[in-house]
Amino acid sequence: MSHDFEPNPTYEEAKTIGADFNKLSPHLVNLKKKNEVAILFSNEALTGFNAFSFGWSSGENYNDILRPLYDALYRINVGVDFVDPTSAGIEKYKLVIVPALYAAPDSLLKRLNLFVKNGGYILYTFKCGFSNENVKVRTVKQPGIISEACGIEYSQFTLPVNVSLKDDPFKVGKVNNTVKTWMELITPTTAKVLAYYDHPVWGKYAAITQNNYGKGIATYMACMASDSINARLIENVVRTAGLWTTDQEIKFPIIIKSGINQQGKIIHYYFNYSSKPLSFSYHHNKAIELLTGNAVSNNNVLELSAWGFQIIEEQ
Repeated sequence: MSHDFEPNPTYEEAKTIGADFNKLSPHLVNLKKKNEVAILFSNEALTGFNAFSFGWSSGENYNDILRPLYDALYRINVGVDFVDPTSAGIEKYKLVIVPALYAAPDSLLKRLNLFVKNGGYILYTFKCGFSNENVKVRTVKQPGIISEACGIEYSQFTLPVNVSLKDDPFKVGKVNNTVKTWMELITPTTAKVLAYYDHPVWGKYAAITQNNYGKGIATYMACMASDSINARLIENVVRTAGLWTTDQEIKFPIIIKSGINQQGKIIHYYFNYSSKPLSFSYHHNKAIELLTGNAVSNNNVLELSAWGFQIIEEQ
């Protein structure tokens, strides 16, 4: 209520929320979630990168590299955990995204190599493996220890001016097919090249690579690319890791969250983050929409009102 202590639209909506909590809490409390994708963040890498990121022309920092990758996963409804180098359970994930791991001990990089060798999937960005935990640059061909899993090497990097990816490999259009701020000049050793730079001098170098290593695959993005390229590359690695489902066919502004409730039933939340009504096809087991009690079947087309949501419980 406002200063007059009289009911208003906000108060009336709060009453409905309270009623919904009362009705639905037995279905929704103690919800458990198991994600198969994680982003490896490192405060040590953040500190080192932000302190030693010489030559950045437009002021990006560690989080400016991490956040677009998270956003790309969010927009295609891929659930993500955040783990750090001390996390014991990194190996339980199927896909790990590693942004700008600028400072890291040998032990962590060897652990990530083993993760791939044993069947994991990794997406590295540029500036991974560059220096040790004391921010001492490794005196080997970069990216150092992870070269083994990535199947690449480089010794030169530069600031791109009017650089794009050759032949627009991710089909994002001329305006979005851009490389900005940073580029490493990659030579593959065993890796497959997903994208080359489009440049009269640097066109022989790889910008994005993918390498089979043991039972897994390591993808390496050697440049700061546009958000559109990031999004297509994220789609690529999610598909490669075998994690693409019908939920990924539904994209922002419809956002999906899910979990398992205390009765062992799967709960799906569908949110419409737009001012227009939207519809989507439901592709899961028979269910009940908890707010209305309506039955829902596989392949039903469901309607979401503007800014609306539905909560569906599989039966």
